[in-house]
Amino acid sequence: MKLLARFGGTLFLRLAALVVLAVLASQVFTLWLTEQQKSALLARQLYAQVLDTLADYEEALDRLPAAERDTFLLRNNLPGLPRLLPLAQAPAETFPAPPFAAPLEAWLGNAVGEPVSVRMSRAERRELWLKVPVLDSHYWLVMPLRRYLPPALRPTLQAAGLVALLSVLAAFALAWRTTRPLSRLANAARHLEAGRMPQAVPVSGPREVRDVIERFNTMALALDKAASERRLMLAGLSHDLRTPLTRLKLAVELQDDLGDKPGMLNDIDELSRIVGQFIDFARSEETRPLTPLALGELVDNVLTRFRRDDMDVAWQRGDATINGDALALQRLLSNLLENARRYGRAPFSVSLQPGASHCELRVHDSGAGIAPELQQAALTPFERLAAHRGSDGGSGLGLAIVSRVVA
Repeated sequence: MKLLARFGGTLFLRLAALVVLAVLASQVFTLWLTEQQKSALLARQLYAQVLDTLADYEEALDRLPAAERDTFLLRNNLPGLPRLLPLAQAPAETFPAPPFAAPLEAWLGNAVGEPVSVRMSRAERRELWLKVPVLDSHYWLVMPLRRYLPPALRPTLQAAGLVALLSVLAAFALAWRTTRPLSRLANAARHLEAGRMPQAVPVSGPREVRDVIERFNTMALALDKAASERRLMLAGLSHDLRTPLTRLKLAVELQDDLGDKPGMLNDIDELSRIVGQFIDFARSEETRPLTPLALGELVDNVLTRFRRDDMDVAWQRGDATINGDALALQRLLSNLLENARRYGRAPFSVSLQPGASHCELRVHDSGAGIAPELQQAALTPFERLAAHRGSDGGSGLGLAIVSRVVA
């Protein structure tokens, strides 16, 4: 498993590597087993041929006087045929015996009743030299190996290489078909994590993967239904609150004998702002089509509204046309500026820097900022950072809306 981990971290590469290694190991074992079987078959064939040749020579030499035996052997010493030679005519150069020599020596030793040694000679042709007893003497029985030679190994290796190549292609195809549904599932999970409802993942792949995808699709639909109901409830509740707040503000403004009239109006405005943030948060989960928009003009419109409320904001203008949701971007910039006004310090500035593939919109203030350990909490809905807000009655939705838009 460590080897597979080093080979690649993706499931696709691991599956492909596992199949390729299994195929290669199977081929190596098959080639080894084939060679073993060929060696055993060759040893049996040579064993039978050697016994027949020894029997023929023993019968022929037994009929001849001892003085005529050397002449008979010399007359039958024909290259390319089995022949019997005196021990004095040992091969000039020998090589390690082939794998089939060991069982051949054992079988022949049992047949003739004494050890038989086997040597290999390749001076002119491949020949097997066997030291064997014949009658009352020892001789070299020379057996040509040309008829026993196995087929050339090159075609076998070529066939094995072709099979290995096809196996590698099949392994990658199998791994791709297995991991593709998981890649789709991971992509859908990323969309869901970002707060966007993904399309239903096509159900394909092995049974276990299909089961996971079906359960994910069911879960995503349930989450989307719950989110829709939450948005509807939040938007409806916020909308219903606006009407009595408006009437309450009008009633307070019409009263001249209230002791803390400005404070009451400020409280009503704060409640209206919080209700507005509830509505914005509910709408931030909605998905609308993206349209081309001039980002510089959008920033101008938002800054104009804040400048009317006596907020001095420096604007480092940049021009860029992007595909986006104008309403969502207005909420994003408005919430950032509102946060800067409430919890930061002047001077304030906004800058737009167009890039080759993206635009950077930056809102800057001179406040203390948010501690690094609290930054993640600040993006959580309804999370209010008391250390930064003091007695402020904010809803804890400003930066959460920004986070939803950016995601």
